[in-house]
Amino acid sequence: MSDEHRPDPDRILESLKKESGKQERGHFRVFFGMCPGVGKTYAMLKAAQEQIRQGADLVVGVVETHGRRETEELLADLAVVPRKAIQYKDTVLLEMDLDAILQRRPAVVLVDELAHTNAPGSRHPKRYQDVIEILEAGIDVYSTVNVQHLESRADLVQQITGVRVQERIPDSILDLASQIELVDMTAQGLLKRMKEGKVYQGDRAVRAEENFFREAHLTALRELALRYTAERVDQDLQNQMVVQQIQGPWNTQERLLVAVSHSPFSGRLIRATRRMAAGLEAPWIALHVDTGEILSDEDKSMLLKNLSLARELGAEVVSVRGSAIAESIHQVSHERNITQIVMGRPERRWWERLSGQGSLLDQLVRKSSAVDVHIIRQEDVRRTSRWRWVPPGFDAGAAAYWNTFWFVMGVSFVSRLLLPLIGYRAVGFVFLIAMLLTGLVTTQGPILFAAGLSALIWNYFFIPPIMTFAISAPEDVMMCVAYFLVALASGVLAARIRARDRDLEGREKRTRALYELVREFSSSLTPWEVCQAASQALEGLLNGKVKILRVDKDGRLERKPYNESRLDEKDLAQALWTFENSKNAGWRTETLSQSRALSVPLKTKDALAGVLLFYPREKTVLSLDQQTLLENICAQTGLALDRLRLQKQSEQVKVLEASESLHQALLNSVSHELRTPLTAIIGSASAVLDEKVSERKDVRDQLAQEIVDASLRLNQVVENLLDMSRLNSGVLRLNKEWVDLEDVLSGLSGKLGRLVAHHRLTTVNEAGSCFVQIDEKLFLHVLLNLIGNAARYAPVESEIQLRLERAGDRVVLRVLDEGPGIPQENLQRIFDAFYRVPGSVTGGVGLGLAIVKALVEAHGGRVYAQNRKDMSGAEFVIELPYVNPPGELEGVQ
Repeated sequence: MSDEHRPDPDRILESLKKESGKQERGHFRVFFGMCPGVGKTYAMLKAAQEQIRQGADLVVGVVETHGRRETEELLADLAVVPRKAIQYKDTVLLEMDLDAILQRRPAVVLVDELAHTNAPGSRHPKRYQDVIEILEAGIDVYSTVNVQHLESRADLVQQITGVRVQERIPDSILDLASQIELVDMTAQGLLKRMKEGKVYQGDRAVRAEENFFREAHLTALRELALRYTAERVDQDLQNQMVVQQIQGPWNTQERLLVAVSHSPFSGRLIRATRRMAAGLEAPWIALHVDTGEILSDEDKSMLLKNLSLARELGAEVVSVRGSAIAESIHQVSHERNITQIVMGRPERRWWERLSGQGSLLDQLVRKSSAVDVHIIRQEDVRRTSRWRWVPPGFDAGAAAYWNTFWFVMGVSFVSRLLLPLIGYRAVGFVFLIAMLLTGLVTTQGPILFAAGLSALIWNYFFIPPIMTFAISAPEDVMMCVAYFLVALASGVLAARIRARDRDLEGREKRTRALYELVREFSSSLTPWEVCQAASQALEGLLNGKVKILRVDKDGRLERKPYNESRLDEKDLAQALWTFENSKNAGWRTETLSQSRALSVPLKTKDALAGVLLFYPREKTVLSLDQQTLLENICAQTGLALDRLRLQKQSEQVKVLEASESLHQALLNSVSHELRTPLTAIIGSASAVLDEKVSERKDVRDQLAQEIVDASLRLNQVVENLLDMSRLNSGVLRLNKEWVDLEDVLSGLSGKLGRLVAHHRLTTVNEAGSCFVQIDEKLFLHVLLNLIGNAARYAPVESEIQLRLERAGDRVVLRVLDEGPGIPQENLQRIFDAFYRVPGSVTGGVGLGLAIVKALVEAHGGRVYAQNRKDMSGAEFVIELPYVNPPGELEGVQ
């Protein structure tokens, strides 16, 4: 294949990756329409019936018929996976059963309404995420979606219809589709179906026709759907042309390209191309070919200005490196399927006439015969030629000339020794070879120096008559001239090679810097780290100082840079202008051009994350590569800051969801725990007021006891809530004093009342009299909660044992019961607030053990739960620090 038609390997690799990804996943077929009612579901079911006739294993994951008879008839013969019931608040919602589909593993599954939002409690919040998991499992999926659900079209749909679509899908989801099938219908046809009741019925149809389903709205939505489908087909065509190496262009859609340079006439070309593209409603590209020419600051500024104008007018700006402008334009035109090229009238130069290649226009017409070339008239403005010959390579250091001198002298010495054997003309060729070798290691300046020195030495010391500069033979004169011609040619080639090497090294450096920066961003946990990484990268690559202003939580630009360096009022005003207008400003721009800093907006997908101020140490204009690097780093910085913002929002949402769930659980539990004893109190009190009941003493006593028990239970719930509230707010304070735990345990029976009426409470004191510093009232509350918890779970008439021990500098109090024990997986969470072991008996709000833990830790101790060694029940262990009591208490012990 000729280089002229050689495809871009990067584009081939990208296209092959897309195709490979589609082959690894299931086949994704999307039925696409402008709005509800055009027949997407009907078309999907017709395609499903065809698959059934071909013997495919097809099931229905979810299909919404909306009461349409034709749709229900097509659905009747298909296998349907039963939907999964999800309880949400007081409602049961039916959603697609993803696990059942993955377990069933059919060949094809139908999933209607791709943009649907799943009920809370589903594995994925959106249905399209379910579809991705099904595709990754290798199952084909048929689905439906409307154009208003695409994220990129949502704002436009709102502008057209006045309705904000809440259910959206990223456009990248449709990139996974192997086939997008447009289901089209005219606005008049859809309105007719609406009136016939085939879309919505009753009042819903009337409201829809008055709002969303207006003819103008439907026509605009239809155009959006048609345009999106056309763009998708065009994209697929370009990929196929790249992969299959089809020689284009194919004029399936007009595509324009304008060649842009540092010429002041490029602005006119750009505006003309924009007018032509708008008239054809076609995309267009602004192409700049970097030939390696060294531009002045004025030319650099003009080039950046032209490219900025192209971006503002909506062009896709492309910059390529190439030595031949016509070849580069032709190559890009071929890759992008360009149909029309716009350029100015080129000047015809004398060397182009001599070479026979012709002007740039002649070369381009010869190469791109299948593309229309438009020549835009230019104003006949005479420009003073600024061309000057700058000898390349004279920037070499003195060491290069010094080394060249001694190399030539060494060659001269060896040649002098060989002169009797080879003759003086052969020596001339030795000097010529020496110059070629010099061209391999140095630049043109030292090569020309070697040529002049060699000519002088050869003439003076080797050409007869020696020791004179006289030359009589024409061939000797030609050899001396050849020295300089070879030196010039070698120097030019060496300069080109070194320029290309520098270019490759620069690209590698920039690529490596971007890679390192992206890696730093991926591991950054705070905005400060992101700003620090971006600043260090830019300061190292562009030789300047960087200050970054971020956007605060209220969406306003902060007044202080991240590194707290000083920012004067002028720079702050410039940054605010950039933030408000989302455009570059300052140094070497058209806005505030006299400023010492360049301000660049840090853009995200739909907003700004801040503003970057770049202070160059050298006042030379940034090259196009440097400008592109600066913009890329700013773009990556904006995305990294936005990622951290979204991550923080996600964490806040998770906290809010957990808080909402906790609040709901607390409300349900507390309301139940308050309502139950209140109901018992009201019922028993009402019964006591009944004269027939009050006459019987045994019944009256029983009802009174039930009132007391219910009141105690209610009092316990309220005390737990108040204690937890005081603990969380820090209001609760300990009133420590020396207390004998033996007395506390012996007096427990009178305080427990009916709490352990149906259990046997025993105390085992292995420590004897044991004084500790505690708040007796609060510690008694701890014991009551633990014993009450044991009584709730232990069987009737079983034993609850309190065991007091002393182990070195600790006092250990154990509460043992003979209940079912605690599941091993719940031991770590049993002291969490509002946590109750699944399947446990009703009663309590899950605060008792949390209060126990908080109070024990406030005393400097710890509490934990475990199962008894013989697995006969649960064991709660309290460990308190022990210190020797004061002298007046030692005698008591």
